[in-house]
Amino acid sequence: MKELSIFVDESGDFGSYSVHSPYYLFALVLHEQADGIDQAVVELDNRIDEHGFPVHAIHSGPIIRNEGFYKNFDPEDRKRLFNDILFFTKKVSIKYHIVSVDKKQIEGKRRMIERLSKQFAIFIREHLEYFSGFDKIIVYYDYGQSEITTILTSVLNSFLVDVDFRHVQPHQYKLFQVADMICTLELSKLKYDSGTLSQSEENFYGSRRKFRDFYYKTIKKKKI
Repeated sequence: MKELSIFVDESGDFGSYSVHSPYYLFALVLHEQADGIDQAVVELDNRIDEHGFPVHAIHSGPIIRNEGFYKNFDPEDRKRLFNDILFFTKKVSIKYHIVSVDKKQIEGKRRMIERLSKQFAIFIREHLEYFSGFDKIIVYYDYGQSEITTILTSVLNSFLVDVDFRHVQPHQYKLFQVADMICTLELSKLKYDSGTLSQSEENFYGSRRKFRDFYYKTIKKKKI
């Protein structure tokens, strides 16, 4: 049986535009089950342990912002951890797609849902032959936002026959953590382009050139 897994994570909220929430986006990380990642997962866990962290669900945004669990870790250690999940992403066979909106251009939750649904539907339609080539598609999402759950189920069920939606906990799947990191980097790209990057983000990435030529370039190669 030919099976495709799709891991979904989001960044932002459905509230009105603000300086702290200028964009909304969600990432779809596509992994064909025939391409095993077990060895890469073991290697990633070993690197996380070597760098002084417990094996846990890596949350990229808090790493960058020096928040929560990561607050008492040295900046260089946080960068090493971020790079661990970044290099894991580079190594494994995945592709991703981003659906995003600039909240300055949209008023109201309903309009945002409509715009995101339309973008997502266009993507699925353009790649329908690819998606239809699988016997089964499993979508993994943590159900963090009901609006995303609605978008995923309505669009995918409109185009595809056998789609299984599963509730996931972030610690269960490294590829869900990859989706989280991709959302973080794609959001930073939007902020760089609009000149709205925060001080903590600037401090973490070091420079716009390093962000572009190292961090973003690494994931961009996986973009559909």
